Amino acid sequence: MVKKLLLLLMLFSVLASAYAQKRTITGTVTDKGTNETMPGVTVIVKSNPSNGTITGPDGTYSLEVSENAKFLVFSFVGMQKVEKAIGDQTKIDVALASDTESLDEVVVVGYGTESKRLLTSSISDVSLREIEEVPTANIDEALQGKTAGVRINSNSGTPGGGISVRVRGMSSISAGNSPLYVVDGIPIITGDQGQVGFSGQNIDALSSINPSDIESISILKDASAAAIYGARATNGVVLITTKQGKAQKTKINARASFGIEQMWNKPDLLNSEQWLEYQNDLTGNNINPGIDTTNTDWIDEVTQIAPISNYEVSAAGGNDKTKYFLSGSYFTRKGIVKSTAFDRLSGRLNLDHRFNDKLNFGANISLSGSENNRVEGDQSLHAPLAVAISLPPTYPVYNSNGEYDQSGPYANPVPIIEDAVNKANAFRTLGNAFMEYKIIDGLKFKTNWGYDFYMLNEHSYDPPTTRQGNQTNGMGFETFSRSSNFTSNNTLNYIKAFGEHNINLLGGYSFEKYNRVSSFIKGVEFPHEYLEYLESAATIQDAYASVNETGTNSYFGRFKYNYQYKYILALTGRYDGSSRFSDNYRYGFFPGASVAWRISEEAFMEDIDFLSELKLKGGFGITGNDRIGSFRSLSLYTAANYAGVAGIMPVQIANPDLKWETTYQSDIGLTAGFLDDKITVDISYYLKKTKDLLLDRPLPPSSGFTVLSDNIGEMENQGVELTINANIIEDIWSVNFNISHNKNKVTKLYNGQPIEDIGRGNQRIAEGEPISHFYGYNALGVDPSTGYMVFEDVNNDGQLTDADRTIIGDPHPDFIGGFTNTVNYKNFELNVLFQFSYGNDIFNATRIYTESLGVSGDNQSTNILDRWQNVGDQTDVPLATTTPNPITKIYNNVESSRFIEDGSYLRLKNLSLGYKFDQQVLDKLGLNSLKVYFSAKNLLTFTKYSGLDPEVNYAGNDDVVMGVEFFTYPSVRTFTFGINIGI
Repeated sequence: MVKKLLLLLMLFSVLASAYAQKRTITGTVTDKGTNETMPGVTVIVKSNPSNGTITGPDGTYSLEVSENAKFLVFSFVGMQKVEKAIGDQTKIDVALASDTESLDEVVVVGYGTESKRLLTSSISDVSLREIEEVPTANIDEALQGKTAGVRINSNSGTPGGGISVRVRGMSSISAGNSPLYVVDGIPIITGDQGQVGFSGQNIDALSSINPSDIESISILKDASAAAIYGARATNGVVLITTKQGKAQKTKINARASFGIEQMWNKPDLLNSEQWLEYQNDLTGNNINPGIDTTNTDWIDEVTQIAPISNYEVSAAGGNDKTKYFLSGSYFTRKGIVKSTAFDRLSGRLNLDHRFNDKLNFGANISLSGSENNRVEGDQSLHAPLAVAISLPPTYPVYNSNGEYDQSGPYANPVPIIEDAVNKANAFRTLGNAFMEYKIIDGLKFKTNWGYDFYMLNEHSYDPPTTRQGNQTNGMGFETFSRSSNFTSNNTLNYIKAFGEHNINLLGGYSFEKYNRVSSFIKGVEFPHEYLEYLESAATIQDAYASVNETGTNSYFGRFKYNYQYKYILALTGRYDGSSRFSDNYRYGFFPGASVAWRISEEAFMEDIDFLSELKLKGGFGITGNDRIGSFRSLSLYTAANYAGVAGIMPVQIANPDLKWETTYQSDIGLTAGFLDDKITVDISYYLKKTKDLLLDRPLPPSSGFTVLSDNIGEMENQGVELTINANIIEDIWSVNFNISHNKNKVTKLYNGQPIEDIGRGNQRIAEGEPISHFYGYNALGVDPSTGYMVFEDVNNDGQLTDADRTIIGDPHPDFIGGFTNTVNYKNFELNVLFQFSYGNDIFNATRIYTESLGVSGDNQSTNILDRWQNVGDQTDVPLATTTPNPITKIYNNVESSRFIEDGSYLRLKNLSLGYKFDQQVLDKLGLNSLKVYFSAKNLLTFTKYSGLDPEVNYAGNDDVVMGVEFFTYPSVRTFTFGINIGI
């Protein structure tokens, strides 16, 4: 018995000794400068480098060590290495100090984060802190001029209107060219969800998100980075991260700003005296303007100096367990065109709770409601701004009995502004909930569930006091759309260090379900101008309702390896399935691979002191584009009315072989840092080739159909991007400069047939040429003997026909970019951003009417004062006449190079000057921070373009109609004063 007890005691002693030889050390690693947690930090036992781990996405680690272990070593690229004595501790927290200043920050990538030094692909990151003082309704607008390779255009100055974003050119003709937007890991609904057309004045779903809630934006530009998002990544991916709480005492920030907006470029039009003189020349009459001649400035009647204001309050804080960020804001902006406005009320709550060392969970949710008041624009005869430009000044606003004068050739714009109603009310909730669980050291499981709900109601009414409403005794529209996107992302992430080898493995599964329900009703014949809703309409003229559902099912993965932080390899892949395609091509695989060599870490670079970083990187990947209408591969039927009897009829022929557009992209780049990264340079070259373009090809009439959706085209983009960051004077003056060049070319179309006569600019898509170049007659000038325009006879057949049309312009710029200067001196802060575009042409379609010289009844530009009037006159403005050239039979205002202008511009996009009060003042006021500032937007524009604005496009976000102005609502100049208070 005693022997047995002794044996048991010995066994217990051995087990206890063995247990004592191992213990687990846990902790959190943070950045000493920012107090942010640091993922990807290597933690090893000094005496045994093979025993180590890497901190997870939240900066935490867990490492089992032996009893003999004395020190832990913490290292991260660009940070000072730290050794910590273990002693009898089981929890060791470390704050790492920055070793260099530049490329050391963490960048958000697909389903994770990465040290910027270790990036192998082309990713641009943008912090919104420097533009917080320039209030804007739209995220995209805040990015203009900030990053190379991304062209962002404000299509119009409409409050809350749409923005065009193109990452490394256009890769599609009909399947969309806007990037995929992902907020806190959840793809979101974007684009115009409205149904009442306002010709380019789109309602942008992104305007429902408050830009001030955003912490950072990463733009995945090349395929090796974007392939992790597979079938929707061809046009780039914009990853948006919202602000999170921190382990700190609650900090409250409040900001308020007030300002005005104004038209920066008023068109020069004829006054009444000049108009009558022009009419005399045109008709041969001799009308003398009297002292009582009406001289209405219609532009002044419809425009205004408009107010803009923004109010925000936020609170952030927490402890080691729970962190939170809470915000609320109210943004309101009136438009320079009267009756236009955008108002948004939004709120956000982000929570993160650590239950224990293994489990943490949280949620991000935002709510917003907005109202967009619009007026018709561009291509409408009832558009106030278009009519104000077109209506001759000799017509009054009111007639002799005090009623609106409607005697002019176009509708009086004033009652449209004062009486017509066009409201769009949107409600959006965007949220996600996540849970992360550490299975073992280095291995974590994360599940993220998100829901995006967007509802839009449009209410439109034209009373009989307007010319349009008078035609039907009142006309009203009521539309409703409800869109939702349900998403689930589930990932396993394994991070491990094996001595000098570091690996990061990610595998995941996701699914999405998109649903849209919409309805539309139009009514006429209203009993009274104040009864504007459809219940008062005597006749319902049109009505319809529809529902649409689509879904995606995806598997994805990424393998990242580096050796000694010098040689880096990244492999990604995604296997996507989409309900938009038939069973034959429902799934597609989209791989990506990239490598990087940090040359500066090699031994032979040690003596080159001025070079702090030198990295060569390259990658290749395949991405897709599935943004076509649902069910394009199927046979479709619709309802039909057969002499009052309900029936169905076919409307689409099936194509079971319809598949994704596929883009093959290669990328090579060089990153260099000089003088301890005081100057950094990043240059990249890329080549994108898109195949299987989704287009409609013609069918023979005998088929009973006109077109069939098919994969029948190819396109390519190639370009160069350059970004330079310079910290010229430490903590005082820093500069960012970026410039990029992209060359677009269509390489294949169906049977080589061009697509012609697109939009107001007579644009054309043809093999060997950039998409949507301008195509028309080449104007050679005015014949001094006749006053008629002379056009080039391209084929030299002695006639002027359609065969003589040729390429007359290109809307694609040769270069785009931005130049930012940030200066901090004592308590003052100055931020100046210049944005530029060079080499693009604009078709000024407005001039077809305002310089028609007789073909139309529009008021004319003052340019026509230089028109041809007598034989021998040397001018580039033709004569005033209502007839075509008697020889060529061509009118002077035909679509031609006469209306092509250089659209290059340099714009002082943003200027902000702020003053931060010093600590003595703050202590007296009991505040943490106090800042007052002045900002200006679109302060100066340098351009040869004669139109209202070189940035706008009448067709909005249209993929094939670009670079055309046609009575378009221009961008505005904004002046703002504001105050930021921190408590």
